[in-house]
Amino acid sequence: MEYFVNMPGSRFNEPGAWAREMEDAGWHGVCASDHFWVTDHPYPHVFVAATQMACSTSKIKITSSFCNNLFRSPVEFAQGALSVQQAAQGRFEAGLGAGWAEAEMKAIGMPYPEPPERIGMYIEAMTIAGQIIKTNQCQFSGNYYQIDISGDNFVGPRLANPPALVGSAGGPRGIREITPLVDRIEVKASARSTRGGAIDLGIMATVTEDEVKRNIERVRKINNDIPIGIFILTAAGDNKAVNSMKAMMGNGFLGNFMGHPADVAFALESLNDLGISRVQLTEFAAGSHDALAPALLA
Repeated sequence: MEYFVNMPGSRFNEPGAWAREMEDAGWHGVCASDHFWVTDHPYPHVFVAATQMACSTSKIKITSSFCNNLFRSPVEFAQGALSVQQAAQGRFEAGLGAGWAEAEMKAIGMPYPEPPERIGMYIEAMTIAGQIIKTNQCQFSGNYYQIDISGDNFVGPRLANPPALVGSAGGPRGIREITPLVDRIEVKASARSTRGGAIDLGIMATVTEDEVKRNIERVRKINNDIPIGIFILTAAGDNKAVNSMKAMMGNGFLGNFMGHPADVAFALESLNDLGISRVQLTEFAAGSHDALAPALLA
């Protein structure tokens, strides 16, 4: 099992130093997320943060988890991914997501599409990005994008080892149409909780293990060999704040990843039995990464 840690808000001003610490601690990968802000945390630019991580480390893998397709052109995403891969000397994986945070989009004056349009845009963007990352060119005509980068025109840098393309999907259509386009797929267990444009903890608490299993089965029907990851919000510790967060999840599947570090580590390791080979750990409670490290990285 690989464990990738998502940069916590308390370290947003020092992506490079944080990534170096995570490398020294033995984590398998570090993640840079793509937001302007979430609650009271202003985010650094995803590609700048990822480049800082790359330039401050030498072994650890780096990924964008996930670039927001609603913010940017798939051409810009591909160019950014190729550039970070060059800076990382082959250690970068290019993650692109559909985007979900409505408040951000409205605040910056950009439209927030309804779910069917959002997933349609995402599928087309992933097709375009994949072509550019592999060939540095793309000709595509769809419902949302018209791209003609051909002839003497190329999107660079041109690399012998372009980055792997990673997708994130939580619904049947997304899994069905994104899986064939990517090198790795992340099953988003909490996808139902963000479809309304914001995180709904009540809906998150209703996610079941059977839902996750069904989504993994959907992936396997399309590509039996593709590596599968999962996004997990974790609160690991033995204190009142963590216990309160766990109580919010009730008996839901995602509550297994909140609580005493030993129990959370056991639940995370058990994901391997479902066919999951990578977990992206995002802190729901500060200090969770450090609390889990002794058990997960031993």
